[in-house]
Amino acid sequence: MPAIRLALVFPCLLTLWLSQAMGAGVPATDPALVAETTQFRETGRYDEVEQRCRDWPRRYPQWVRCETVGRTAEGRTIRALVISKGAPLSPRPRQQHPVVLLIGGAHAGEIDGKDAGLILLRELLASNQPNNPLQHLTVVFVPVFNVDGHENRGRYLRPNQNGPLEPGDRLTAQRINLNRDWMLAQTPEMQAMLRLVQRWDPDVTLDLHVTDGIRYRHNVAISHAPMFSPHAEVQSVSKLLLQQVISRLTRRGHAPLDFYPVLNDPEDPSLGMTQEVDTPRFSHVYATIRNRIGFLVEDHAWDDYAARVRTCKATVLASLETIAAHRDTLIRTLAEADVNSQRLRGTTLPLDWYNTADIGPTQSNGNIELQGYRYEVFDEAPVSAGRGIRYDITQPETWNIPLFNHIRPLPQAMQTLPEGGYLVPAGWAAIVRPYLSQHGVRHRVIARALKEMRVESMRVQDDDVAFEPRPFQGRTRTQVNGRWATDTVTLPPGSLFIPMDQPNAWLAAQLLLRDAAFAADPQARLNFWISKLPPHDPGYNLYPIFRTASTQP
Repeated sequence: MPAIRLALVFPCLLTLWLSQAMGAGVPATDPALVAETTQFRETGRYDEVEQRCRDWPRRYPQWVRCETVGRTAEGRTIRALVISKGAPLSPRPRQQHPVVLLIGGAHAGEIDGKDAGLILLRELLASNQPNNPLQHLTVVFVPVFNVDGHENRGRYLRPNQNGPLEPGDRLTAQRINLNRDWMLAQTPEMQAMLRLVQRWDPDVTLDLHVTDGIRYRHNVAISHAPMFSPHAEVQSVSKLLLQQVISRLTRRGHAPLDFYPVLNDPEDPSLGMTQEVDTPRFSHVYATIRNRIGFLVEDHAWDDYAARVRTCKATVLASLETIAAHRDTLIRTLAEADVNSQRLRGTTLPLDWYNTADIGPTQSNGNIELQGYRYEVFDEAPVSAGRGIRYDITQPETWNIPLFNHIRPLPQAMQTLPEGGYLVPAGWAAIVRPYLSQHGVRHRVIARALKEMRVESMRVQDDDVAFEPRPFQGRTRTQVNGRWATDTVTLPPGSLFIPMDQPNAWLAAQLLLRDAAFAADPQARLNFWISKLPPHDPGYNLYPIFRTASTQP
């Protein structure tokens, strides 16, 4: 009889222990997640999100609201949970409550953020502790951004990732990578997300992902891109928040990195590591060019799913605590950035940045110590017969390796912003205007013809357009070279004017002008002088954006 009683009790004790290991126990009124009931071998279907969207607002009507963000390409509903214990559950002037946007499942195979967010927010809702960050913040949580990808599951979609058993797909049903779509907004999912961003205007965005996999002992990497802000104060606050989050995680036993690491040679860590520079098509950079702050959170793919969810949960909690602690400074700094953005006219700024290691041999700026493992490099690996590496995960080792992180403005991408604004000819207005509206860029339609107006225009020659050699996840990136020159144009009614005296002036410049400048080589100079001859077709190769010094065209 005692043996039978033990057999019946032990599974219950195991489930309770696992639940407590992830944090507080599951409230009796809130069913456990599939991740919890399977000891984090699996993750649940999207109906778990739908269930919380039904249950939590009923259980906590003053603290939780469920919003419909939009619909996916296959017609599924994207949900957001709006949660706060100290602020109204609707967009409003900031006062002392920052808004934090949490995004899970943009790459649906990297689904840690969904389960970690649901578990953490469940605990914070049940907690009466005075230091609960929900007392000082509004959290807008999108558990699964790529819902179609989340429901399109397979055991081999993330073969280099240690669980869950059946992860979702990285791409949407239209085969587009959502975390490369923030600027173009080609997908219905991103168009819906931008509407959410316009409505809630989050002060800080945390996009929750999983690495593709260096084999080391650091369990999370957190990236940001402060250099993309033209405001030194925003850069300083972004760095302060990240340092504080890293410090909190370290004190709690985690091993975070404050950048996303990329080995110069994936088969030999001793050759050093490079810090990548992302662009505004990524969520964290997009937040930055909106005068806000963004962090890209990458859990470590080699950790098992239970460990990754714990890490993600700890990272989100540390972030919420840090934002709450610095809320007054954050709100004041971002409000000042909005005001200062209206004074950027005539300022010369880089649209893009690069790592000097990307253009050729360069010196590192010192070494970095990483928590790694002993490894062996093969010129002829046993299985592939090519070059390879084997890690011994029973032998922890500290790597002291070169770090290449000289991040500099791209010289060809330096742009002097116009004194007045940008003009879009009427023939292109129907194409450009939806983008301006999606991104919240203020503009107006010009009701009268603009005759013989002095502007700056750009002409692009055939050789000035460079396409990447192969498409990536359904899209081919393009680089355009050009040079602004004084010109005179006549624009018909229906043209657009985008003024510089607006908070989103820098976003407008990024949206319209992510091109490289005039290339200073002999052939380019020759083409420049030839371009001064009267063209047979005045519109030939004319870029359909003009710059004007006038503030009231």
